[in-house]
Amino acid sequence: MTDRPVGSGATAPLRPRIAVLGAGAVGGYIGARLFAEGEDVTLVDGWAEHVAAVARSGLAITGARPEEDETVRVPILPEDRLADLGPIDVAIVAVKSWDTRRVAELLRPQLAPGGFVVSAQNGLNEPVIAEVVGGDRVVGLIAARIGVELDRAGRILRRVSRGSPGIPVFRIGEPDGRTTPRIGALRALIAKVDSVTVTGNLTGERWSKLAANAMRNGLSAATGLPIDAMDRDPLLRRFGIRLAGEAVLIGERLGLRLEGIGGTPAALFARAAEGDRAALARLEEALMASAVSGKAAGQRPSMGQDILKGRRTEVEEIYGPVLARAGDTGVDAWANRRVRDAVRRIESGAARPDPAFFQLDPFGDTATEGRD
Repeated sequence: MTDRPVGSGATAPLRPRIAVLGAGAVGGYIGARLFAEGEDVTLVDGWAEHVAAVARSGLAITGARPEEDETVRVPILPEDRLADLGPIDVAIVAVKSWDTRRVAELLRPQLAPGGFVVSAQNGLNEPVIAEVVGGDRVVGLIAARIGVELDRAGRILRRVSRGSPGIPVFRIGEPDGRTTPRIGALRALIAKVDSVTVTGNLTGERWSKLAANAMRNGLSAATGLPIDAMDRDPLLRRFGIRLAGEAVLIGERLGLRLEGIGGTPAALFARAAEGDRAALARLEEALMASAVSGKAAGQRPSMGQDILKGRRTEVEEIYGPVLARAGDTGVDAWANRRVRDAVRRIESGAARPDPAFFQLDPFGDTATEGRD
């Protein structure tokens, strides 16, 4: 492979050496699909049972439709053998956000001269990675609609069909918003996985995804329910809208250009949080329609999966940024605080997931009872 200078203007080699750090639901799916399309990909993961299962039998993917089922014999290594790969051209990081700095430190000596890191995570991790590997070596990738779950060691379930109509599954961008040669090369790679668009508004996209995660992740973790069950419950449905609305309102007041949440204008959530009953009614109607369609029946966001499996969650990485900026912007983010605190209690063993945490109408007169 020909070395290229470091920097966002550099393009990746024609067949780059790709490492996926974190071969869970998102990382494993991306890596397996790239390998199936002929790319030079190796998965790297710290879960020994998962590594052994994939090495033995391949990574099994159960798709939303039978024709999307496949088993991919993608190479996989444990973390302590990362150095076996040699220089890495494209490192896709898909570990939990709380593990970002440690994994970036592992990657730093392994990056090829023109290599760069792609954050395919929840949260706002590009600045953390940049502190370790350099700001000109970081790109962001947002999985806007993918619906994947690591069901067990060696198997990923995808509940959303490929080529999600209306909304690109992936969004990629440079932190500074420029359209660079390497973004063009990365777009061509990710297009082999699913639909993708380039954004010049990565910061706004990230905050919009943070609002979407705030709406779903902690609520599922704290109640023990999948998304469709939450949307069928009148109080939980409204609580989710309130969570997203608080986060969007903060983003607006920070001056960010926010993107849609699940195909719905972000501003609609903010207006509902401000008391616009027409906006609230439109959002409730949309969520109910999605719930009764059955398209994502039983789907749990990543934090809901983590609680079920007894794993550490990303509660601080998702709700922390919202709560940290609430005071600066004058937003009362009491719903986000309530969810964050409930998940903390569950993780500590002081409570169990229970919908009763949220048996109040966050848009009614009783909502103040839930504030702390």
